[in-house]
Amino acid sequence: MGERKIKVAVLQVKTMPGTSREEKVAHILPLIEKASEDGCQIIMPPELCTTDYEKFYTKDPAYFKVAEPIPGPTTEAVGELTKKYKNYVIMPLFEQKAPGIYYNAAATVGPEGTVVGNYRKTQVASVMVLEKLYFRRGNKFQVLETESAPSAKFGTIICHDRRYPETARILAILGAEIMFCPTAAPGYAGGVHWNIVNVARSVDNGMFTVYSNRIGKEWEKVYFGESMIVDPFGEVIANGGDREDAIVSAVLDLDKVDEARIAVPTLRDIRNDFWMKYYQNPIYDQLL
Repeated sequence: MGERKIKVAVLQVKTMPGTSREEKVAHILPLIEKASEDGCQIIMPPELCTTDYEKFYTKDPAYFKVAEPIPGPTTEAVGELTKKYKNYVIMPLFEQKAPGIYYNAAATVGPEGTVVGNYRKTQVASVMVLEKLYFRRGNKFQVLETESAPSAKFGTIICHDRRYPETARILAILGAEIMFCPTAAPGYAGGVHWNIVNVARSVDNGMFTVYSNRIGKEWEKVYFGESMIVDPFGEVIANGGDREDAIVSAVLDLDKVDEARIAVPTLRDIRNDFWMKYYQNPIYDQLL
């Protein structure tokens, strides 16, 4: 096999409280273009980057008006750039699928400028925030493959999903070598809730994991940044720290995925048949 390397980037976008969806998108597009000019083949801003995430801590029915379809205005604007640079952008946004049906989504826009994938958050947060008032749960995982070399296989989860090892594991089982995870993580989600969980998802599955976060104060919450890229052995190879509008990038050597899965063969030895009897009802309910 030849050398398999791909350059990826996350955008650590500063908060812009009170600005419109259009203003936020206009702020992010130049960052996408700059990362594209730098040769990044897959680029990802933070979770729900076209909205004030703070709104999802409140009950505000009027905020549903900010949502948009996929494909829609934002993915079309992003598509102009992916078509120009022949790359991919994972664009997280507030999706309106149908009347009364909304998702916390991350659309993947590909080299032809079209939407080639759309992941909808499966583990919708509902303790510190009120996401379940706004979002329906997604029900599908998807692994995509880049059209150009090195034919990298990648998938997406969103923020709270990363706290459930099953989400990352399913992507690995489906063949993902890279997992992307856009987040909107404020202060309470930092420390061990950030570093250890993020690294663990790489180590659990022997794959690269990539996390974006916003940075700065947005109304009452302060987002700490620290967007990171982790290699399959659990080493953090890039971190955005507290930089605003930072492009956090790294070249991923995909041969390391094979090396990590040989060294720690969790996917080889996984007992899916065995675990499932404990997950499935009625046995699981009896355990509770």
